[in-house]
Amino acid sequence: MIVCSCTVITDRDIESALVEILSAPNAPIPTPGVVFRHLSKRMNCCSCAPVAVEAIYEKVDELEKKGLISPTLSATTRSKLLEFRTRAAAPRSMTKKFTSASETPKAALRSIG
Repeated sequence: MIVCSCTVITDRDIESALVEILSAPNAPIPTPGVVFRHLSKRMNCCSCAPVAVEAIYEKVDELEKKGLISPTLSATTRSKLLEFRTRAAAPRSMTKKFTSASETPKAALRSIG
């Protein structure tokens, strides 16, 4: 299955990257950024990030069941990925919503100048 159509990354690519990443000493949490860098790819439009997180999550489970990674490492990775997914899904608190014409960004700039 294609996970990222911009860079043509498949779930098999993710699986092989995870085996290499998670078998290294002091392995980082395999976020999409870590996996993409390991594959020497860059996210372009980033619309694949949620799909990549899901694919990573599923592949970690599969690798644990196959005995290719330890259950402890799998549990730690799973909890960090869930934290990453929760943070990514949270609304941006820095975004200000303007409620009237006098509060629009253009109106604010006009009042300054």
